[in-house]
Amino acid sequence: MATSIKGIPLKERSADDIRATLQEKDEEVLAQFLALHKYAQAHNLGVSALGHQSGIPSSIISQGFNGDYIGDYAAIAERIKTFFWRMEQKALYGGLREFVETRLAKVLWRVLEKTRIIRRIQIVQGPEQCGKTRAAVEYAHRNNSGRTLYVKLAGGSKSGCGDFIWALADALNIPYTIKLREKRLRIQHALEPCDLMVIDEAHLIFSWTDQAQREFWDYIRTDIFSDGERGVVFQATNSDMLKGIQDFRRRARYNIGQLLGRMHNDVMEIDPTDDITEDDVALLVGHYYKPGKATLHALTALAQADQLGHFGLLDDVLTEAWTRSKARKKELCDETVNAVANEVRETLKGRKELYS
Repeated sequence: MATSIKGIPLKERSADDIRATLQEKDEEVLAQFLALHKYAQAHNLGVSALGHQSGIPSSIISQGFNGDYIGDYAAIAERIKTFFWRMEQKALYGGLREFVETRLAKVLWRVLEKTRIIRRIQIVQGPEQCGKTRAAVEYAHRNNSGRTLYVKLAGGSKSGCGDFIWALADALNIPYTIKLREKRLRIQHALEPCDLMVIDEAHLIFSWTDQAQREFWDYIRTDIFSDGERGVVFQATNSDMLKGIQDFRRRARYNIGQLLGRMHNDVMEIDPTDDITEDDVALLVGHYYKPGKATLHALTALAQADQLGHFGLLDDVLTEAWTRSKARKKELCDETVNAVANEVRETLKGRKELYS
């Protein structure tokens, strides 16, 4: 008879615990669940983060590891196999981007941790592809006991606060079928253990109607920040959040004082030239190969260049160089990386108007 270990966090269970719980399952099913468990432990992932990465609903993962999933275990084993196969393919083509603890990421983490402690509203803003999102997601994964919640605003939305509430409910695993008013009540209850919320792509707020913005800022103040129940961090790309709020105040005559009074005075501004260091670039490149000094200098300059994508562009260069090397059955080297980087620079020269 299977042994139940409900209530024990996945990362604290042993391989023997998994075997005991799933002892009545087929060998292939057991093998895949053991592999997934090993992956979760190696990357310090809880059930929610594991579900996000694997694409398998966290509820199914939880039930599966607890031995009480009523569906087809063999089908779940196939989904786990597919997850690992996709990872192998990404690695083959240089697309497996494991998180790298860059200096910039650590600075962002300190800001998040400070906001958690002082429980204020903090703004973080900077250009695209500097690692803001990856750092915030990783921080949430490492604090995934419900204390840190990461929510990303969707592009193209004009519905504003309603869409944010739907996204928030989804992040809290509140059923999609629940109506909006009931969602708000369940969100309020689910947020009780949360002491930090990160709201990414916050610049999209300013594309909403004034009425939608008014509802959103009221909701943030009353239900999310909730008189210091938790800290709130807004991450914005290529946007001056305070200016956007000020423009909104002028148009809508919104009482901005209630919001500003809860904000931390210092906005964290990311400047690629100052905040992206050669050490960071060396860490990122080190996942592919060890570059020579001249190549490392050149890649650092590329990552620091204004409006070029920064770490994202650097990753594109290395991914393409990696793929070319694999196709030629050769090891990645400076020559290939520099060739790709030069091609990218030439391509971008023809796109100056896009960046001006």
